[in-house]
Amino acid sequence: MEIVIGELSELKAKVTQIIKELPQGLIVVDGAMGAGKTTLIAEICRQLDVTDEPMSPTYPIINEYYSSSYGSIYHIDCYRLESEAEAQNIGMEDYLYSGSYCFVEWADNIKKLLPDNYVRVIVQARENIRIITIDK
Repeated sequence: MEIVIGELSELKAKVTQIIKELPQGLIVVDGAMGAGKTTLIAEICRQLDVTDEPMSPTYPIINEYYSSSYGSIYHIDCYRLESEAEAQNIGMEDYLYSGSYCFVEWADNIKKLLPDNYVRVIVQARENIRIITIDK
């Protein structure tokens, strides 16, 4: 599935479509720096009834949110991780295999820790549009 977003004002409506395609569980969100991965995940979290304001987990690495509809939702940013061992030391696998919505950016840094089944969302920035591709 491919969704094109031309204006930021379209994001909310497009995320409503995207959520219909995302099963609860691990969702790897790939894209270049600045492509809009965190913005996309934040809006998905809002629409999943997260009570706190979603923000980038670049420095804390893992943000846990609570949703009255879905329980715990995790947003992980592996950009700053130096090794898979570091990810294991902070209990990353507990989040990846939790069965809860778990959004992971820069998942290539923990490739060997990922389960076999997950949904991949690719965010591409081109000129004045974002292209979101969902690969199940």
